[in-house]
Amino acid sequence: METLPVGGLTLYFDAEDREAADLIGRACEKSVGVIHEQWGLETPEDCRVYVMRSLLHFVFDSAPVSWRVLLGITFPLWYPRQRRIWPYAGGYEQRYGRRLAVGVKPPRLMQEADGSVGARVFGQTDDIGEKVERTTCHELAHAFVGHLDLPAWLKEGHAMVTVDRYMGKPTVKQETLEMLEALAGNPGYRKVSMQDQDAAVYLYTRGYWITRYLDETQPELLRSLLQRRQSQSALETKVAAALGMEREAFWSEIDGMVIDRFGQGAGDRE
Repeated sequence: METLPVGGLTLYFDAEDREAADLIGRACEKSVGVIHEQWGLETPEDCRVYVMRSLLHFVFDSAPVSWRVLLGITFPLWYPRQRRIWPYAGGYEQRYGRRLAVGVKPPRLMQEADGSVGARVFGQTDDIGEKVERTTCHELAHAFVGHLDLPAWLKEGHAMVTVDRYMGKPTVKQETLEMLEALAGNPGYRKVSMQDQDAAVYLYTRGYWITRYLDETQPELLRSLLQRRQSQSALETKVAAALGMEREAFWSEIDGMVIDRFGQGAGDRE
């Protein structure tokens, strides 16, 4: 594979994907700048980005040699789930000890992806290059905080708000607040399958709006949550305290606060 240094990272690609590599490389450089400026996060020491032509090639090419035997032995445990995700995913983020790897599909494969979930969450664009840029930024945002083991709502919310900053505009549909309002008070998250599209849309939507709320009302708190690893309980206790609520009330009250700020008529109430 060929390599290209981009924004303190290394981009890996096959020669025939040079045009896609140039696009992804530019997105990497801009994304790293946004992540540094917005969140104060340092570039991981060993972070590699791949123009991802297939799931198996990405996983085994990006893994350290010492991991490849383990991946082969455990293949039946991880591959079936990842194969189900592949049609929906524009990109992946993997962690192998200290090494971080991000895979982004080139435009031709991005066009073939199943966009049914994304169409319900994100403002749509016919510009496939923009989709590649969004995906690159999203997955790099995950990589920069991969060592923190963030709760699902913040992991996804942080990546989605980072994409907003990259694009210079909101990228999530305003009408997704309707799902948040309909399910307000849900006590938390569970792991979801992409085949359960309602659950997947809800996970992404709720994480985004809560994180955006914190970014606008508690920006220093949000930045501090991205600086060091802590338990989900400790993290959510800090958020609840900053918002003036008891930890036990966090999930029953946070949705209402978000809807009051961003919902229809919110501007008239302020």
